[in-house]
Amino acid sequence: MSDKLKVLLIRGMLYYDGVTSVEYEWIKTLRDRVDYDYVLLDPDKSIPEKEAAVEAFGVHVYPLRYSGRNSFESHRNRVAVVDQFLKKHHYDVVHIDTDLPSRYDMAKVARENGVKRVIVHSHNALQHLHGIQKLPGFVTYERRQIARYATDLAACSKEAAAWLFNPKDQGRVRIIHNGISRDRYVFSEEKRQATREELGLTADQLLLGNIGRLADQKNQLFLVDIFNELVKSKPQAHLLLIGNGEKEADLRAKIKDLGLEDKVTMILSTDRIPDYLFAMDAFVMPSLYEGLPVTLLEAQTTGLPCVISDVISSEMDFEGLIFRESLQADPAAWAKLLAQVASQASGQDRRKFASQLTKLGYDNQESAEQVYQMYLGK
Repeated sequence: MSDKLKVLLIRGMLYYDGVTSVEYEWIKTLRDRVDYDYVLLDPDKSIPEKEAAVEAFGVHVYPLRYSGRNSFESHRNRVAVVDQFLKKHHYDVVHIDTDLPSRYDMAKVARENGVKRVIVHSHNALQHLHGIQKLPGFVTYERRQIARYATDLAACSKEAAAWLFNPKDQGRVRIIHNGISRDRYVFSEEKRQATREELGLTADQLLLGNIGRLADQKNQLFLVDIFNELVKSKPQAHLLLIGNGEKEADLRAKIKDLGLEDKVTMILSTDRIPDYLFAMDAFVMPSLYEGLPVTLLEAQTTGLPCVISDVISSEMDFEGLIFRESLQADPAAWAKLLAQVASQASGQDRRKFASQLTKLGYDNQESAEQVYQMYLGK
């Protein structure tokens, strides 16, 4: 009989997002001490390659489907399918990674099925409410239920903690930084040149990049406006967008309307994130909100200067690489800052920045160990 902990991760889907990347690092790092499984509540949106990556470490992925005519019925049916699952499978820990206050129901059903350690882990600093959550006091109620049923509260940043948990529960929250594998992101000039050749770029062309789900939160439609301003002064510039999502059609339409089709490359899915970061000259993140974005951590580790919105946490800033602009500023202001930042960074030794990852506490080994200690209740 294995003496490893059995841990169930509850997620909506496995995706090309920061949370999936972070969980992958936990699974890889802790595989000698933890047997992980997944329950996916929105499995039809999951990326098969991501499922295959975790299954390669012996992880079982269970797709659970439910539906309802309204939010109340969907909530009830979600609880029912997870309840049935937990009656058939035993776990020492249920770990719920989410930015949704409504996921208190997963903590509740786990406790009702005798799971001794139930963790609700916040990974985003969401600021927008929808539907019934707009009712006065409703989100406060959901947060109160999280605190009631979860044995442990965790968050990737202070902002993420403030979003998902009520003020009086902040003292219970463990801040566990999202970690990445440093060695994968140490800058390589050879890989930079090879990737730029693949993209059809000359050595002197300015390449801007953004990685993230194509969604309102990530604000890529505004980024296209920024880029449209930039090409007025730098007509050879190119934009690389990596990710997919519900805004893909809108983005493609806007790019076409602005006549930028030859200047923008969209890559919907890839496992070569480091290579594309090496190829970039600046990283742009005009997000409306973030918890602690893993892609920003990855970009900085490769030595990329990053122009980001002023709402993003400063907890993970590398010295000399972060430049903030207001979301209230117009695209021309963003474009001007980008041009300045890229020019100043040209010729800089990018390899030197990777050492800041460990100093700031974002190495995956350290983060995974903190997660394991949480599983043990220490």
